[in-house]
Amino acid sequence: MTRFRIFFHRLLGLFQRRKLERELEEEIRSHLEMQIEDNLRQGMSPEDARRAARLKFGGVEQVKEAYREKSRLRWLESLWQDLRFGARMLLKKPGFTVVAIATLALGIGANTVIFSVVNGVLLKPLPYRAPEQLIRVFEVSQTHPKSPMTGGNFQDYREQNSTLSGLAVYRREDLELSQDDKSERLAGLLVSAGFFDLLGVQPLLGREFRREDELPDNNQVVILSHALWQRRFAGDPNIVGKSLPSLKAQLSKRPSFTVVGVMPPGVQHVGGDYRSMPHGESVDVWLPIGLPPQAGRGNHILNAVGRLKPGGAPTQAAADFNGIAERLAQQFPDTNQGWSVVVKPLQEEIVGRAQTTLLVLFGAVFFVLLIACVNVANLLLARATAREREIAVRAAMGAGRERIMRQLLTESLLLAVISSAVGILLARWAIDALRALGPEQLPRLQAVSLDGRILLFTLGLTLLTSLLFGLAPALQAGHVNLNELLKEGRSQGTGSRQRRLRDALVVVEVALALVLLVGAGLLLRSFWKLQQINPGFAPERVLTASLFLPIARYSQRLPVVAAFNQQLLDRLAALPGVESVGQTSDLPWTGYDDNRVFDIEGKTFPPSQRPTARYHYVSTDYFRTIGVPLIAGRFFNAEDRPEKPAVVLINRSMAERYWPGESAVGKRFSLSSHSREQDWVTVAGVVGDVKDFPYSPAAEPSFYWPMTQDPIRGPMFLVVRTAAEPSNLIEAVRGEVRALDKDLPLAEVKTLETIAATAVAGQRFTLWLVGCFAATALLLAAIGIYSVLSYLVAQRTHEIGLRMALGAQASDVLRLVIGEGARLILAGVGLGLLASLALTRLLSRLLFEVGATDPLTFGAVSLLLAGIALLACWLPARRAARVDPMIALRTE
Repeated sequence: MTRFRIFFHRLLGLFQRRKLERELEEEIRSHLEMQIEDNLRQGMSPEDARRAARLKFGGVEQVKEAYREKSRLRWLESLWQDLRFGARMLLKKPGFTVVAIATLALGIGANTVIFSVVNGVLLKPLPYRAPEQLIRVFEVSQTHPKSPMTGGNFQDYREQNSTLSGLAVYRREDLELSQDDKSERLAGLLVSAGFFDLLGVQPLLGREFRREDELPDNNQVVILSHALWQRRFAGDPNIVGKSLPSLKAQLSKRPSFTVVGVMPPGVQHVGGDYRSMPHGESVDVWLPIGLPPQAGRGNHILNAVGRLKPGGAPTQAAADFNGIAERLAQQFPDTNQGWSVVVKPLQEEIVGRAQTTLLVLFGAVFFVLLIACVNVANLLLARATAREREIAVRAAMGAGRERIMRQLLTESLLLAVISSAVGILLARWAIDALRALGPEQLPRLQAVSLDGRILLFTLGLTLLTSLLFGLAPALQAGHVNLNELLKEGRSQGTGSRQRRLRDALVVVEVALALVLLVGAGLLLRSFWKLQQINPGFAPERVLTASLFLPIARYSQRLPVVAAFNQQLLDRLAALPGVESVGQTSDLPWTGYDDNRVFDIEGKTFPPSQRPTARYHYVSTDYFRTIGVPLIAGRFFNAEDRPEKPAVVLINRSMAERYWPGESAVGKRFSLSSHSREQDWVTVAGVVGDVKDFPYSPAAEPSFYWPMTQDPIRGPMFLVVRTAAEPSNLIEAVRGEVRALDKDLPLAEVKTLETIAATAVAGQRFTLWLVGCFAATALLLAAIGIYSVLSYLVAQRTHEIGLRMALGAQASDVLRLVIGEGARLILAGVGLGLLASLALTRLLSRLLFEVGATDPLTFGAVSLLLAGIALLACWLPARRAARVDPMIALRTE
């Protein structure tokens, strides 16, 4: 009857409003007709009479609009009243408000941070003109799934393709700047003509490189970065055209360079796989790449980037390039047979490796938000139960169901808005920390920031969360029994419908927490497996640093370079605390991937399947210094001089692939297609494997040149094993280098342990974040279970007191309450296991030697969650077991 009465009054009000509107219309029409008659009597034409009447009294539509405006004002006034009332209710319960805001702010802030990363890395366009037209071009073969381009092939592709508006190549080439008694290592890049125009970047001063600058005799020109121009040349506006004799490149045969341009600030490098700094890293200086009219086709050492013509697609470019590749294979079978071309969008190439990681993190943090919403929804349900009498009184006084639901949803929205404001503050701090501490493997990390898109996302998240945690109590409030609730001492709080809703929320919360915990457990197992593998070297107490000898100051005669290297090694070995010293062309786990094709004595292979292996240069004591074991034969020694027969060391993988079942020591192979006697090299020994990266499936076949026979011409790395802390020797090592050459800068000084840690930083970063989210989910789930059971105990105090008065023991009460919680926990664990089996497959690309459905992880995580959840059940159960029956019954 009460509900019918409320409905009848609302229907009657609707008819009264419609009646009032019709009466207003009739009154206006009457006044209009009277005014028109008066105007006609005054001699006006019919049209003028009607126009004058409308101007004086207005029309029916204006009356309707005024009524609508009055209704809008009434709605805004009602909303303002709801907001003020909601604010008073939140202030009335500060404990509840603080817990709810903290829980939601954590979820919203974490989601804002991760979406900021997703936006900056995956969604934000690259900082180039029409970035969707930019592509990366790779040459591929059966043994090289993704390889850089050769100089000769690049020249042909550039001239013959019909789908690109531009094609350029680049490769890293650091330089030394010695000026005012200050030496500095500069990050340099060799680029072909049109590189900047292809990216859509114009020089601030001067010009870009031209085709004639690529000729070997004309390429002694440079373009400076804006930062270098300001830092070392004081922003000299007349820098273009000046000669810089203090700028020395390792491959340069001339002692000076001429500045032809200065780039604007903020030019970001496009990244690359072969001898290239990562995307977004700063470049100090650009040089033209040296390409003779008919460049060689044997060395794949040039990263290639292109721009599609408007309307073009990567598939069209790939078909075009492969047509050219077929013609080149027929024209140059020795070098091009078996090679084709793959084209990929630049953005996909830059962010593709991080995409899975970011999507997993985004899913994990969204689960945290859902758990936070479930927790707050349970809190609001409990709070709504305490307000049932208030809601009943409002309903009895004429408030409809929609009006009550709007009031509760307004309070939820107010709570979500406050939480979002706090979450944005937390997100801003977290983003700054993330940019400073995030791994180098995460591309475009510096592009992450709070912008309009992030704030719009947070606004949408606020509305979503307010509905997620506010809808359940609002719907529950609509199902009130006025007769029961208005009776003294009666409450609907223990009603079956509300109880089922709270139980369902707890089950969902446990299931979501289990999914996150399983994901974190799989990543933890994977990282532990990664840490347990034998790296193939001993990184402890090894100091590393890089340097190179510019040909402008060091003769190309090998004895001069060899003499410098040996003097430096001898001086470093004599330092106190140094156990051994070595040199190498590259360091372990840094992504070095130079390859050479060779012929094996006594074996033949098809032209497109010739043997290939990584090649490195090392000094005599390099392997002893970094701890790589000798498996067969011998290490290099002082007898391996240039006049002696050429020897190499190979790794275990190369020995097993090309000489399976036999000893590789003493075998010979040739790096020249002519296979002259002087081109053959002999295997002197076999050393242990060192993978390219710790998570690589296996080590690649590799061989090592002795620097005593062929001194390194490119950048070199020093390795120094010490008896104590390596950092204590940094200045001593730098001093010995200065003693031999005061203008030779020592760069990239770090320990080998740091390099090894950097190689797994991406996995550690993912594990750390997912682990934090999982721990948060576990804590929220435990709090949710505890709060629901605590509320249940409070509601059932009278029942528990009655049971104990009738003879129930404390153990019986414990079993009762814990049994209620255990039922919910088991249901949540079961649902969570099913969801985990479906979702953890998305993690498979991030795992190392661990299956996505690893039973040990699933079992251990389920037991952990169940144990902590049962502990959360035991706390309110213990309190229930201590209820004094007399006090409980007297209170009721």
